[in-house]
Amino acid sequence: MILIRDDDILFNAIWRHQPFLEYKIIVDVGIVTSRPFPARWIKKHLYMYNICNHSHSHKCEELINWNFKKQLEDLERANKIIEKKIGVKPKYFIPPCGRYNDQLLEACERLGLTLHPSYVMAEKDRSKYFSAHLTDIIGKKEGWYICHTASRKPSHNRLKRNLKYLYENKLTRFWE
Repeated sequence: MILIRDDDILFNAIWRHQPFLEYKIIVDVGIVTSRPFPARWIKKHLYMYNICNHSHSHKCEELINWNFKKQLEDLERANKIIEKKIGVKPKYFIPPCGRYNDQLLEACERLGLTLHPSYVMAEKDRSKYFSAHLTDIIGKKEGWYICHTASRKPSHNRLKRNLKYLYENKLTRFWE
């Protein structure tokens, strides 16, 4: 089974989430709360999302080097904004740029967050971690498929083709 994670969701990425909706694919979405994010869209389609804390600041290098108190404040601020705007408390933390350390994980634990399962899987077996930036078609491999719909990659057509392939081959989680 392939699981989908989209690290960054912005207003301009909503049209690219149409294939997730069309192919009934659940996606773990990382929300950066210092940027505008589509809270109304997410609330309306909450059945297709697992909401994840992707930090407030999204300052990759700084976040892992901040002291514990500042890390905790950043993650807590993101949690509060997500809960206020969407009504859901995030369960998982998706580290910005994939960078984290023990202290940051301790801050997450204090807030009831756990490291997103895709990172745990990647630590155990890096071959089960796929990125839309690196691969064109996923193939019949199990693992996490990572995309960033806020940027230009993957293209909408490529994303749709990949999701259609996953759906038709029953390689993803389904809502029903």
